[in-house]
Amino acid sequence: MRLNGLYECVERKIGGAFARYGRFVAAHAWKIIIVAIIVNGALGVGMMRLKSNIEAENVYLPQGTQARHDVQRMKRMYPDLSGSNFNSLQLLQDGAWAKVIIKSNYGNLMNRTVLEEIRELNNAIQNITAIGKDGTRIKYSDICAKVNDRCDVDGELFWDPEFLAAVDTNKITYPRFTTPTGTTNYKSDIGGTIVTDDNENYLLSAEFINLDYIIRTDNDKYTKLAEIWVDDFKAYMETFQSDNFDIAYSHFNSMDEELDRNIKGDITLFSITMTLMITYACVATLSSRITDQVGQRMWLGFGGVLTAGLAIVSSFGLCAAVGVHFVSIVGVIPFLIMGIGIDDMFILLSGLSGAQIHKTVEDKMAATMRASGVGITITSLTDLIAFMAGAASNFIAVRNFCIYTGAAVIFCYLNNVTFFAACMAINERRVQDNRHYGSCRRIKTKEELKEEGQSDRYIMCCGGRPPTNRDEAESFVDKLPRWIIPKIVLKTPFKIGIIVLFMAYLAASIYGCINLKQGLIFTQLVAEDSYYFKFADWKEQYFTRQTPVSFVVTKTYKYSDPDTHALIEDLIINAQSNSYFDNTFEVNWLKTYKATSYYEDSSEKEFIAGFLRFIQDTKYALFENDVIVDRTQSKIVTSRVYVMSDDMVDSQAEGNMMLKSREIANAAEIECFAFSPYFVPYEQYVAILGQTLKTVGIALAAVFVVTCIFMPHPVLIVFVTVAVAMIMTGVFGFLIYLDVALSSITMIHLIMSIGFSIDFTAHICHGYMISDGKSRDLRVKQAIDKTGAPIFHGAISSILGIIVLVGAKSYIFRTFAAVMSFVLLFGIAHALLLLPVILSWLGPGRLNATEDSENTEIGTSESKGADLVKMTNGKYSFDKQA
Repeated sequence: MRLNGLYECVERKIGGAFARYGRFVAAHAWKIIIVAIIVNGALGVGMMRLKSNIEAENVYLPQGTQARHDVQRMKRMYPDLSGSNFNSLQLLQDGAWAKVIIKSNYGNLMNRTVLEEIRELNNAIQNITAIGKDGTRIKYSDICAKVNDRCDVDGELFWDPEFLAAVDTNKITYPRFTTPTGTTNYKSDIGGTIVTDDNENYLLSAEFINLDYIIRTDNDKYTKLAEIWVDDFKAYMETFQSDNFDIAYSHFNSMDEELDRNIKGDITLFSITMTLMITYACVATLSSRITDQVGQRMWLGFGGVLTAGLAIVSSFGLCAAVGVHFVSIVGVIPFLIMGIGIDDMFILLSGLSGAQIHKTVEDKMAATMRASGVGITITSLTDLIAFMAGAASNFIAVRNFCIYTGAAVIFCYLNNVTFFAACMAINERRVQDNRHYGSCRRIKTKEELKEEGQSDRYIMCCGGRPPTNRDEAESFVDKLPRWIIPKIVLKTPFKIGIIVLFMAYLAASIYGCINLKQGLIFTQLVAEDSYYFKFADWKEQYFTRQTPVSFVVTKTYKYSDPDTHALIEDLIINAQSNSYFDNTFEVNWLKTYKATSYYEDSSEKEFIAGFLRFIQDTKYALFENDVIVDRTQSKIVTSRVYVMSDDMVDSQAEGNMMLKSREIANAAEIECFAFSPYFVPYEQYVAILGQTLKTVGIALAAVFVVTCIFMPHPVLIVFVTVAVAMIMTGVFGFLIYLDVALSSITMIHLIMSIGFSIDFTAHICHGYMISDGKSRDLRVKQAIDKTGAPIFHGAISSILGIIVLVGAKSYIFRTFAAVMSFVLLFGIAHALLLLPVILSWLGPGRLNATEDSENTEIGTSESKGADLVKMTNGKYSFDKQA
C-alpha cells in the first residue's frame, strides 16, 4: 500500500500542476496561439541557413576511429606522388576516380577484336573534354595520376601488344603477366566466370574486366577539375553501346549524387503523408453522433497535424541556425514527428472526451490536462532522452539525426501543450455556445428545430448540441479497441494463446539477434535503377573482395643488418600464413632490392645509396615511395611492405581481417602498424554493434529512470522494462528477415524504437494504475477504455505516415518504413495484448483500495464518463481550484 500511496502522491502532485495549467490555457487561448505561431515562425526562419552534408562515406561511417587516425599519420609520413610516380598500392585514401566494368555479351573478353574495341573505348574516355567555369578545357590527361609522365590506367595491360599476342596464342600467364615495362598481377582486374588451364598457369577466358581511371590528389585543384570532368564522363558513358559487351560505370561522387537525388525525389512523398494524416485525423475525430453539427471535432484533427508541422519547421530552423548539417537520413524526420505529434493529439482528445461531464471550459481543460498531461510528458521525455543518447554517437548520421529529432520532439510537446491545448479550449467554447463546427454560427438543438417544423435535411445540417459524456464525444473508431480488446485479453483460452504466441515471437527474435549481420553496403543507399547501383552490384557479385594491406615500419632500424631483414620477412610470413591473407601475394621492396645488382650492405649509408640508384631504374621506380630516407641520406625513417587479403566472403569477414592484421602487427618483433585506406569503411563492421548496444543501453537506462519518477511502482517498472526489452529484441531480431544489416542507419531506427516502445507500454500501465475497479480484470478493462483508443490511433496514424515510404527509391526511407512498421506492430501488440494479460494476473492493487468503486463495470453511456473521470483522478476528487 505504501508503494500505491507513493504512486498516488506523484500522480496527484503532477496532475494538479497540469490541472492549474489547463485553467490558464482556457483563460488565454488566443494569446497562446498567437505567441506559439510567432515563436515557431521565427525559429523557422533559421532554415535559410540550412546546409547539407551528402558525403555518404563521411556521414555513415564512424569518426575518430583508428583507421582515420592512421590515414592522417600516413599523410604525415609519406608524400603524395600521384602526379609523378603513382602506385595504386600506395593509396592513402579512396580519393578521386572514374571506373568502368566491362561484361562480355558472350562470356569471354579474351579475344583480340573485343580487347581492341575496349582499347578504343579507353581512347574515347581519355579524349573526353569538359569545359570549366572559366572556359578551361579539361581532359583526363590534365588530371590523371601519372607514372613516367603518362596517365596510369589500371587495366591497360589488356590492350598491351604483348598481352594481345598472348591472347592470339592462348598463352596468357595467370595471375601475373610480364611486359617490357614490368610484371603486373591482374587477378583483381578480372571477374565473373574465369577459366584457366588445368594447372591454373594460363588464363583462357574471363567474363569481366575492370578499368580504373585514377585522379591525381597531390593538389586540391585536380579534384575540383575532376568534379567537372566526371560529369562529361558520365554523359558519354550513358550513350555508349557495343554489340560485344555491356558496361557499368561510376565515379567518386556517384554515390553521393545518387543518394541526394533519391532523397530529394522521395521528399515528394511527404505531401502524400500529409494528406493521409489529415484525412485520418479528421475521420478519427468525427463524432459518433455523425449528424450533430456542434460536437464534431474534425478541425481539432487538422489542428493536431498543424501542431506537428509547426514543430518540424521550428526544429529544422533552430538546428540549421546553430550549424547542424542536414544529412540524408534527416529526411525521414517529418514522417516520424507527424506520428509522434498525432499520437499526443489523440491522448489529449481522449482526456477531453472524459472531461465532458464538467460544465465549464475551465473545468474541462483542467480535467483534460490532469488526465493526459502526465501521459504525453512521459512519452515526450522518454523520446527526447532516447534521441539525446544517440547525439553522442561518433557516426555523423546518427548524431545529426538525433539532434534534429530531439529538437523536434521538444517543440512537438511544447506545441501540443500550448498551441493544440489552446485550440481545444477554443473549440470547447464554440461547443459551449452551441455553434456550428463549420460556420461557427449559433444554432439550435435538433429538438428545437423539430418543434419549429424544420425539414429533416435542415435539422441534419443545422442542428446539434454539446456532448454530455465520453460516449457522445468519441468517434466510432475510438470505441473499436474498447469493444474488441477486452473480449480477447480477458478470456482464459485467449490469454494462454497470447502467451504462447509471444513465446514464439521471442524465440524468432532471439534467433535473429544471434545471426544479425553488421555493416552498411553502400549499394543499398541508391535506387536499383541507378547507374551506380549497377556498377556496385557487378563489383560486389563478380569480383574478388581482396584488400591490399601494408605493414608500415615506424621505428628507425639498421636496414643493412640481416637481423632487420629477418624481422621483415617474419612479419610477411606470419601474415601470409593466416587464413585471412593470400599466401602468394607479396610486394616487398627489400626482397626485390636484394635480388638486383644495385644492392649494397657494407654499411647503412652504402645500403641507402644503392637503394636510391635502384629506384632510379624505371622497372623499380614503383618502390620510390615505400621507403622514406632522412635528409642526410644516412638512415631510413620508415618503410612499408604489402600483402593481400584472401577473398572475403562478406563485410563481417573484412572487419575481422582488419582486426587480425592489426593483431599481427602488434605481435610482430619489428615495430609497425597495419594500414589500408579501406579500413576506414571496415571500421563500421566492428564498431557498429558496440556503438548500438552502448547507445541503446544509455537510452534504456535513462528511460528507466524517467519511468521510476513518473510511475514509481516496482511492479509497473518491471513490466514496462521487460516489455520494452522484448520489443527491442523483436526489432533487432526481425532485421534478419528483411535482409537488413546492423548499420548507422538501422542504429537510428533502433533508437527511435525505444521511444515508441515506452509510449505504448507506459500508456497502458499508467491507465491501469489510475483505474479504480475492484478486480484486476475490471481495471484492465478500464485501462483499455482509457488508453486503448489513443494507442490504436497513434499506431495507425504512424503507419499511415510511413506506409507510403515502402515505395520509396531510397534504401534509407524503405528500411525506415519497414523497421518502424515492426516497432508499431510489436508495440501495439505488447500494449494491447501481452501487458493486459500480465496485468490481469499480476497487476498491482488499486490506488483507492480503501474505497469501493461506485460501479463494478463500465456500464451505460451515462456512467462511462463518470467512471473515466473517477479513474483518472484516482482516490482524490476533482478540485475546481486545482
